[in-house]
Amino acid sequence: MISGKTIAKNVGVMMVSQLTTWVLAFVLAIFLPRYLGAENIGAISISNSIWLIMSVLLTFGMDTHLIKSIAREPESTSELLGTSLLVRTVFFVISCGLVLLYATVMQYNETLVTVIWIQAIFYLIATYSSAFTSALIGLERMEFISIASIVNKALLTGLSVLLIFLNAGLYLIVSVNIVATLISSSILFFALNRQYPLRLRINFARARFMISQSSVYLISSLAIVVYQQIDKPFISALVDTKTVGWYGTAMNLFGTMMFLPVVFGTVIFPSLARSYASGDAKLNLIAQRSFDLMFLISVPVGLGLVVVAQPLVLLLYGADFAPSGGILMMLGVVLIFTYLNTILGQLLISTDRTDKWNVVMIVAIAVTLPIDYLLVPWTHRVFANGGLGGTLAFLITEFGMVVSAILLLPKNTLQWSNVRTAVLTLFSGLLMMAASWWFRDTMVLLSIIIAVVTYIAAVAILRIIPREDLLLIKNAVMGIIGRLRRNKGTPASVGD
Repeated sequence: MISGKTIAKNVGVMMVSQLTTWVLAFVLAIFLPRYLGAENIGAISISNSIWLIMSVLLTFGMDTHLIKSIAREPESTSELLGTSLLVRTVFFVISCGLVLLYATVMQYNETLVTVIWIQAIFYLIATYSSAFTSALIGLERMEFISIASIVNKALLTGLSVLLIFLNAGLYLIVSVNIVATLISSSILFFALNRQYPLRLRINFARARFMISQSSVYLISSLAIVVYQQIDKPFISALVDTKTVGWYGTAMNLFGTMMFLPVVFGTVIFPSLARSYASGDAKLNLIAQRSFDLMFLISVPVGLGLVVVAQPLVLLLYGADFAPSGGILMMLGVVLIFTYLNTILGQLLISTDRTDKWNVVMIVAIAVTLPIDYLLVPWTHRVFANGGLGGTLAFLITEFGMVVSAILLLPKNTLQWSNVRTAVLTLFSGLLMMAASWWFRDTMVLLSIIIAVVTYIAAVAILRIIPREDLLLIKNAVMGIIGRLRRNKGTPASVGD
């Protein structure tokens, strides 16, 4: 049975990791566009989108299956993991053939094709890493995932920045991903081996069963990734690679803000799955609190991004990336719905409503493509920025998915108290925007300070957060502070 203390502990463990990796990812997001330029950033974005879509075939929905199966049967970890790794290898070979065919049909230039095949090696290693990560999540040993994630981002950022200063060029910088992921994957493997000594047995009968059971998650994962990534190849086909560079740069900054729902969703998913399977009455309470907390976090982050987007882009990347500012402003609104969809999707999967969520995702894809087809050329023609069209389509579909997900939840999962929290939180966010908007161009730091103070004051005055949730937040924050202090003290003790 899950407790607030358990959630707070695991959130604290992963938040330390995510805060560290967020800083490192943000540093990389600053340096890369300035050095590579919009055209090369566009090539990397297109390549990543292609392989992210293909990576769904590599994993075949097995990550979610591994988490749920290992959480329920930890003694089967070795056999489940070994079988999954074999299936992923076979699917990688198939994926390479599909990517080759696609690149040929699209007549990509030599630079983009080279980047695509460098990324292929990275994604092969990454799919093994995701299997190790899924096993550790199922065993609820988040600390090892945190360590590997920090090492990965530290290596990726450090080596990339070094190569930038050495003027190493596009291909070497893209190759850094391979080195960083290989090392972090090794950490995950050895950590997993410590928990359950691995005898990577391959069971072909289980492989067939795993593929069969994972297929429902394949549809879900494929729908999510295609939905999130199809816009970049689409914008490239309708406009050009440079526009993808503007869009990709804004999306990278947007992506650095996604660590909060990922942390929380990762931590609560195994317990949600167990609670639903055992008929635990606390499931609804966990869902309600998760929804409220995610709304409380997403509103200030999203609306704050709307306020600072344009001056932030100009400060980081200069006038050449000015079109990214408008895209990032719109993504601030999208972020609110994306945060909610992250949690709502986990709730639907953990309550065995994956098939219904798949339908929502498929409809979202079906709606996104014609909207993109209309809006991308229109915004390119009217605003000289086709990326705005892709972002507007993203906003429309994310909102529709939130509404659909809420309707698909089991009866009484959410209550009218959640509506009250949402309304008061949105009011607090709008008040925050009004107070900080006037200083965004001249004094960005002051604008941020005013926003933080205004939002916290409004939430406190309106008493939006229940006492129990305040205690949960306090436990998580204290856990983060404690771990940061221990981490800070470690080097000194080693040197004594």
